[in-house]
Amino acid sequence: MKKERKDKDFVKEPYLEGGRAALEAFVKKELRYPKEALAAKIEGTVSVRYTVDYKGNVTEAGIISPLGHGCDEEALRIVKSLKFKVPNDGKIKSKFTRKLHIHFRLPGSPAVLPATKNVAVTPEGTSLSYQYQVVPTPTKPNVPLVKKSSSYEINITIPTKD
Repeated sequence: MKKERKDKDFVKEPYLEGGRAALEAFVKKELRYPKEALAAKIEGTVSVRYTVDYKGNVTEAGIISPLGHGCDEEALRIVKSLKFKVPNDGKIKSKFTRKLHIHFRLPGSPAVLPATKNVAVTPEGTSLSYQYQVVPTPTKPNVPLVKKSSSYEINITIPTKD
């Protein structure tokens, strides 16, 4: 007969109060675009791997995919300033490793929304359709945008073998 496990038997992970939305808001609030990256008009994503200790502090942080021009240092600064809540696990002292992608986008540059994918199988072949939407972001708050969003569609048809 199997012994039932109770909730106290499992190691609980540290968490941010407010979840993913709070993390995104924190990064958006704390992000300072590096002057060197602004001058060079650098955009992209920096991926950071970090370790959270049993006290909820970020102890180790390293860059997985660098961008350069000061963006890597800024991403590390933000990650090291995160503070996690730690559930009471008794005497268990554990570390957790996580990844975070921090996006550096120049002010006023458009955001590309995730693509939607449609697949259709017809007698002629398999058809793939990807739809992208580019939405401009305002350069100043509370100022309406003049340009509307743009949509792009990519269609690929793979013929069936006869």
